[in-house]
Amino acid sequence: MKWDQVQAEILKDPPEPGEMVYLERRGEDYTWRRSDGTMDHAESMPDAWMYYSGQWPAADAEKREAFFKDMLAELESMTGGVDRCRWEADDPWPHWH
Repeated sequence: MKWDQVQAEILKDPPEPGEMVYLERRGEDYTWRRSDGTMDHAESMPDAWMYYSGQWPAADAEKREAFFKDMLAELESMTGGVDRCRWEADDPWPHWH
């Protein structure tokens, strides 16, 4: 399904805070599901995947749009998209923005 369909499905019945959701991308198609943290063994690995269990966006449409835009950018960064502020391995801790 396309990314806008993923958003619509998630927002129909939003996960509770802390409930884990699995998202993946295969080519130009995206999939999501509620998850217990186990990964199904598919025939092949997805191009990008992530789990999310944080706070879901509020009813404010602008915040929801920003939230899903950020989530998509994170998935895209795993497939050669824009780097999402990763630090070099030899950078000292703690990291700060």
